[in-house]
Amino acid sequence: MKNYLFYLLFAAGASLAAGCGNSSDSTSVDAAGKHNENLLESTGKDEKAGWFVAKAASAGLFEVELGRLASSKAVDPRVKKYGQMMLDHHTQTNAQLKQTADLKNLMVPTTMGKDHQETYNEIMSKSGAAFDKAYIEAMVKDHKDVIHEFEEMAEEGKDMEIKNFVTKTLPTLRAHLTQAEQLEEQLEELQAN
Repeated sequence: MKNYLFYLLFAAGASLAAGCGNSSDSTSVDAAGKHNENLLESTGKDEKAGWFVAKAASAGLFEVELGRLASSKAVDPRVKKYGQMMLDHHTQTNAQLKQTADLKNLMVPTTMGKDHQETYNEIMSKSGAAFDKAYIEAMVKDHKDVIHEFEEMAEEGKDMEIKNFVTKTLPTLRAHLTQAEQLEEQLEELQAN
């Protein structure tokens, strides 16, 4: 009887885990990307849009969580302010991305991708000026990567709603990159003196 109950509970848990596509449980970037690709492929639509949504969501979560961390942990007030701006802007952008994805029944990951999580953990372990430097360097790199992905989707994407989201978001991302690069220069000058 105990074994039967165990297997019954195990089977119920496994089927629950397999069917929790749009639940509030944690969803990985890979799971979301594969779900989206399969959904779009089955309907004859642009599969690249599905992976784009998954990757963009991971980057957005990364920037929100690092922004939250920087807004409280940074020592330079400019870095603190930039972190708060990232938290505010990317929270809003993530909500817009989710809204667009929901219209298409696309899955949005609720956790950062592995690379983003590793970078987050590495930066979180730092303090003082080393934290500020690592945070801003990560923002420069991530914004360059994200802008590249967004520009590619703007040029090659076939999904109009996602292209509209991309087109509206790109100017903000470019502004974030410019500000991060300026901050990076200012921090380097501070260290040189």
